[in-house]
Amino acid sequence: MINQLFFKLKNLILFVLISLIFFGCSYYTEGDEGKSSDKINKLTLLIYMAADNDLESYAIENLNEMENSKFRDMSVLALIDRSDEYDETNENWTDTRLYEISYDSKNRNEIVSKRLSCPLLGLSSDKETELDMGNYMNLKKLIQFAKEEYPAEKYGLIIWGHGTGWRGSRAFAIDDKTDSYMSVCDLGKALQKSALSVIGFDTCFGCVFENLYEIKDCAEYTVACSGVTPSCGWDYKSLIERIYNSSYSSSDIAKIMSDTSSVKTTVIRNSQLENLMQSLDNFSRNLSQTIGSSKDKSSVLNELLDSKSYSYTQYPCDLYLDISSLGKLYENDSDSNLAQASYQLISSVNNACVSSESSQIGIFLIQKIDTRTLQTSHPAEYIKNQNNIEQCLFVKKNQWWSPSLNAQNGTLLDKLFY
Repeated sequence: MINQLFFKLKNLILFVLISLIFFGCSYYTEGDEGKSSDKINKLTLLIYMAADNDLESYAIENLNEMENSKFRDMSVLALIDRSDEYDETNENWTDTRLYEISYDSKNRNEIVSKRLSCPLLGLSSDKETELDMGNYMNLKKLIQFAKEEYPAEKYGLIIWGHGTGWRGSRAFAIDDKTDSYMSVCDLGKALQKSALSVIGFDTCFGCVFENLYEIKDCAEYTVACSGVTPSCGWDYKSLIERIYNSSYSSSDIAKIMSDTSSVKTTVIRNSQLENLMQSLDNFSRNLSQTIGSSKDKSSVLNELLDSKSYSYTQYPCDLYLDISSLGKLYENDSDSNLAQASYQLISSVNNACVSSESSQIGIFLIQKIDTRTLQTSHPAEYIKNQNNIEQCLFVKKNQWWSPSLNAQNGTLLDKLFY
């Protein structure tokens, strides 16, 4: 009897051990990066891909790069809106779909990831649905869905697509089918209280101060380029695999995003952006006070125009000045107050940027009509007006940079243009 009992107990223990080994191995099988009901991942990474425009084919390429990456301990979700004009691959569907990225061991040029249903967004895994990517509520709901269904220690977001910087509030997620876009103000609404670790802009002109300041309280770090970026986007295979092999700290994730861009991309400490706002205001006030005549106005404007700047090569286009370069223009000025303000401005930029090698942050000056001609006035959205509730936070809160109604405040742009 004892021998039989011992034999049964031995078999039971062996069965339990084999089961544990089997399920443990299968749980960590390469390519099984999906949601698990009993496991909180280290990271859930969201990519908001507004590709209902001439970037469609690049979006498909970037999705394939994601699928060619090996990773665990994280979930990668991509919401992609396609066009009906530029790419005919993958059965040429043209609606909006949400994918949970999975590993494609065969490196095929077709999407193999799991298509998800998302009731919050009105998306089904087997029906066509067209979303307006310029509607900020869709981004807000995507983040909500991810936090409810893909719990993780950290959450990261990449805004993918065209970016125009500030441009009269026309900023990101440009959707040709609905003829819409997401304004800077709406981007702030979408990300409000999102508590993200990192926000990355795989777009042009993401790193302009108007954008950065709008979302300063939404994440620990922002990663963006102050100028034009290639249409091909970041290296997503390298990005995902390097994150998987990292410590998953917010700073590591941000640095990896920057490193996998083919152009100089700045990593911003969002906690330092309020200090930068104060330094910019102080600098603008001191510089504006040196302008007392038309000769002074012409001299200062020419100096600013000769400093480092960012813009498109097609006209008309917006002109962004490099903030650190503004400070360097006057750090040795004979006016001690201006020189000190310039030094503080440079220091604030350096404190806000993780790396001194990439500390490029732009700020809107005015629109260029052609290579030599500037617009004579600013868009209404950039002129301080307390009755305009849709103005971005930067325009509302700065005191000495943005133009004021009837140029009555004597701001720097008041003095230079009005």
